[in-house]
Amino acid sequence: MTSERRNHYRILHIQPEAPGDVVKSSFRALMSKLHPDQGGDPEAAARLNVAYAVLSDPEQRRRYDQTLKRPARAAIGTPAFDPGTWLAARVCPFCRSGFGGTPAPNARCLRCDSPLAPAPAMAQAAGEIIGRRRGERHERVADARLRLAGETEVRGARIRDLSFTGLSLVSAVRVPNGTAIRVTADTFDTVAITVGCRAASPVFTVHARLLTLQLLRPGRGVVLDARA
Repeated sequence: MTSERRNHYRILHIQPEAPGDVVKSSFRALMSKLHPDQGGDPEAAARLNVAYAVLSDPEQRRRYDQTLKRPARAAIGTPAFDPGTWLAARVCPFCRSGFGGTPAPNARCLRCDSPLAPAPAMAQAAGEIIGRRRGERHERVADARLRLAGETEVRGARIRDLSFTGLSLVSAVRVPNGTAIRVTADTFDTVAITVGCRAASPVFTVHARLLTLQLLRPGRGVVLDARA
């Protein structure tokens, strides 16, 4: 077989910043259609195997990225991404595109349209502790749209509660710790980093720390609390 020169990311139909679990799921979905035993194209299946062998191995992927004309960005959700540095580095915490200056309250990423205004520290200043609640507990339930960094699919989710520092939601899919997620509801839009995910069959309870937050419209009786 001749040397494969095609872009491995394009072969797997993923973005260069896609995390490892997205690489695996895309490979499995494509191989289920392309496998010769299923009547698929043997050459296409072989290219898929080569791409997956490279991109599923962190060291091979790193070396491969260096051969590209524009090296791929590190995947959000991998240890190489420090969520605490996005503002200082002036990069969108969801897609890692650069931006200039200090984000205004309504600023959005030009590439992915995620909100860029940092989540306020008002709750922390009042003595709130992430994961604990000193005041009266107020349950807040709302429908939301969930996206994981490196994916284009928009999934439905259910908000359990939201504070100026974190949120918790119910998701139909597992979200690994350290994954950047974008959560949009009727009253807010946020980028957060997951800090916990527990199975609650047949769903998962996801807890995340807010990185950015934009309130879309005022809500009567909206209570922000901390259960993330």
